[in-house]
Amino acid sequence: MKYAKIFVIILTLSLFSFSIAIAQVEKTDEEETQFRQVPLTKARIEFDHTDYDFGSIAKGSSVTHSYWFANNGTDTLVITKITPTCGCTSTKTGGIVVPPSGRSNIDIVFNSGKFNGKVTKSIKIECNDALSPYLDLRFRATINNPLLTLEYAPLQVDFQTVPVGESKEFAVNITNTDSTESMITLIDVPSENFIKTELSNDKLKPGQTTVLEFTLANDLVPGPYLTSITVEAEGKHDSRISIPILATVGDESKTE
Repeated sequence: MKYAKIFVIILTLSLFSFSIAIAQVEKTDEEETQFRQVPLTKARIEFDHTDYDFGSIAKGSSVTHSYWFANNGTDTLVITKITPTCGCTSTKTGGIVVPPSGRSNIDIVFNSGKFNGKVTKSIKIECNDALSPYLDLRFRATINNPLLTLEYAPLQVDFQTVPVGESKEFAVNITNTDSTESMITLIDVPSENFIKTELSNDKLKPGQTTVLEFTLANDLVPGPYLTSITVEAEGKHDSRISIPILATVGDESKTE
């Protein structure tokens, strides 16, 4: 199980939803050129996985994922450029530096607003690993999958505005619509430093409902937040779902 480490994000007012969840690092033209001219080395990049399945997403929602990787080489690894192949995907632009034996991650946000049905997208990576200077990270999703065997409500966790220093709770009901018992598994959850998750019952008989409870941390810095959680019925096709989690801590007008 991977823990998404997506905390403070940049909020854009596009269709009144979040479209960017990774703080963009501003670089001068000189700095950009410096990163792109890094020579190939004995740095060795190895991702935990390069393909991720969000499962079903409610149309119009934004979900997140972290691609974790290690530098298994003897030189410092530099990711010089990160390029989404679609405007629906937001991420950093590059400039990630990882020492030998170190680990880091690339966080992405996918906005499903313009899509219906099955979607496959990719992110292109350039780095100074002489053996793998160019890589692709991929993800898949189905927008409003009609064959879903898990139903959930509401369709997103929206804490709305939360005063600084306060915690808040939210609950999502998940129902097994399959004809056999389902074991509910949490595939990708947010860091507990951001939000704690608890499933009241992980074994569901046909038609049975469980409650997925979320508790927002009370020590978050002011600003907008976006992450998501991925859940599925173990071993069952068309059961995976990804649920967006949104919050604004403090008075948004005072965080600019």
